[in-house]
Amino acid sequence: MWLIRKIHTYAGLLTFVNLAVYGIVGLCALYLLRPHSQPPVVSYQDFTAEPNLTDRQVAEQVCAQLNLSLATPVNSFAIQHEDENLLLDLRHANGRHRVTVLEKDGRIRIEVTRNSIWLYLYTLHETTAAFHSGDWRMQLWADYNEFAMWCLLTMIVSGFAMFLASRVRSRLAQISLAAGCCAFAALYFWTR
Repeated sequence: MWLIRKIHTYAGLLTFVNLAVYGIVGLCALYLLRPHSQPPVVSYQDFTAEPNLTDRQVAEQVCAQLNLSLATPVNSFAIQHEDENLLLDLRHANGRHRVTVLEKDGRIRIEVTRNSIWLYLYTLHETTAAFHSGDWRMQLWADYNEFAMWCLLTMIVSGFAMFLASRVRSRLAQISLAAGCCAFAALYFWTR
C-alpha cells in the first residue's frame, strides 16, 4: 500500500503542469472562439532563392532566414502556388506567417498574425509526441505532454487501487465514486 501511495503521489506531481495547462485552456475555451483583434502586420525582406531548389527547400530557406524553427518541418499543405509566386502558410505556436516569395522582385512578403495567449496555450494543450517539431523546445514539451498523459493514467489506476484496498466499505467513498462517475457521464453526454 505504501508503494502504491508513493506512485500515486509522484504521478500526480509529474502531471501537475500538464493538468494546469489543460485546466486553463478548458476554462478559457470561450476566448479561443473569438477572432484576432489585431490585423496582421505586413513587411518585406530581401530574399534570393538559390537556383534549382524544390519548393520545400525554398520553404526551409525562408524559415531559416525568418528564424521560424517552430514552423519546421514545413508540412506539404503549407506550400502552395499563387499566380507565379510561392505561397507559404507557416503556422506555429506563436501564430502564423503567410510568406509570399516574390522571386522576380528578389524579396518576400511576410504577413504575421500573432496568437493570443489563449491560442498559444491551446496549441500547447494539443501537442503530443506524435508531433515532430524542428524546434527542440516544442519537441521537449510534446514529449512531456505525452509522458504526463501516461502519468495521469498511472495516477488514476493507483488511486482506484488505493480505493479498493482501503475504502471499499466506506459510505463516503462509495458516494464519492458514484457521484464522480455520474458527473463524468453527464459532462460527456452534455458536451458531445
